[in-house]
Amino acid sequence: MVLPLFILFTFAQRMVVRLELKEIADGVLEREYRCQPEDFPVLGELAKAENVHFKGFVNFRLRLQKTGQIVEVDGTLTATAGMQCGRCLQPFEQPVKSDFALTFTPAMDEEEAAEEVELEADELGLIFYRGEVLELLDPLQEQVIMSIPIGPLCQTDCLGLCPECGCDLNVSRCDCEKRPFNNKFGALADLKIDKS
Repeated sequence: MVLPLFILFTFAQRMVVRLELKEIADGVLEREYRCQPEDFPVLGELAKAENVHFKGFVNFRLRLQKTGQIVEVDGTLTATAGMQCGRCLQPFEQPVKSDFALTFTPAMDEEEAAEEVELEADELGLIFYRGEVLELLDPLQEQVIMSIPIGPLCQTDCLGLCPECGCDLNVSRCDCEKRPFNNKFGALADLKIDKS
C-alpha cells in the first residue's frame, strides 16, 4: 500500500515506514499516521518483560520542515498504555501523550566523518539518512518507548500494598502493626550546626 506521505510494507514481519524527501520539497508538510503496536518490535519485548502494552492504535501527528538537506520533525504521539501500578501492582490503563522533535541530516561519507570526530551524531541528537528517503520506524519507536512512565501509578494517591501481609490498601485495611521506617539518617535531623 502506498500512501502520499509514507511508503509502508512488511519486511520479514517488520513494517518499514519511509518518507520520501520529495514529498516535503515545498518546505512544510503536515500528516497524521496510525500504526498498530505490533509494528514496533521492541514493544513486544517490553510487553513480556515489563507488563506494558499498548491498546488500539499508536497515533502520530507530524509536522516536517525541510531546510536545505536538514529535515526537522515536530511530532505528537498519543496512545493508550496498559501498565502495572508500581505501588499496588494492579493493572490499569493510562492515556499517553508526548511531544517530540527529531532532526534528520544526510549521512557523511567516510572522509568527512574522519575529519569531524569531535561530537557523535547521538550526542547532537541527529538522525542520519541516506539518499532521498527518511527511515522513520526506529525514531518513532524510540518516542513510543520514551513516552512510557518510569514509575506508573494507577492513581496519584495509591496506597500500595501492606509491607507485612501484602494486602492492597486501596481495597481494604489490615490489622498489621505499622513499623516506623528505619531512617538511619534521622538522628541528623536534630543536629545543629553553628554557622560562625
